[in-house]
Amino acid sequence: MSIPENQECRFENMILEHLPMFRSLSRRILNNPVEVDDAVQSALLKAWQRRRSFRGEAQLASWVARIVINESYDLLRRQQKEKLVEFTDTDLPATESTREQELQRLDRAIAELPELYRQTVHIAILAGYDTTTAAAMLDCSPNTLYQRIHKAKELLYEALQNDYSEN
Repeated sequence: MSIPENQECRFENMILEHLPMFRSLSRRILNNPVEVDDAVQSALLKAWQRRRSFRGEAQLASWVARIVINESYDLLRRQQKEKLVEFTDTDLPATESTREQELQRLDRAIAELPELYRQTVHIAILAGYDTTTAAAMLDCSPNTLYQRIHKAKELLYEALQNDYSEN
């Protein structure tokens, strides 16, 4: 079921109503206001261009939220590929360097999760949404959300253990 022409105004109003939430989701991934604006703008453009392909199986805001999250991750991946300068251990004091390394390991582990679990971590854990809201955004029941959180934590634990054993 696509969005009928007469509902395009509703689509625009939904975007305006949920824009702060979309920016918050992107900010949890990117942390840079300029990059957040770029990712959200690009995602909203994609959502607008694809609005007729919306099937109505999920809430419209959840569908757009997924596009925002995917676009934010795409931007993050492009930045990581283009990154020329990295911190070395001598750039930071020892304790700060260790903390930075731990956070980088966690960020890499989260980025390498399957998309379903990566979205769950960002929306249900990092973004701080309540269970009902997070479940609606992920188009699942609260029980399913809890199962996904549990599985995501298991996968993260396993990935971090493997990372430590390799180093």
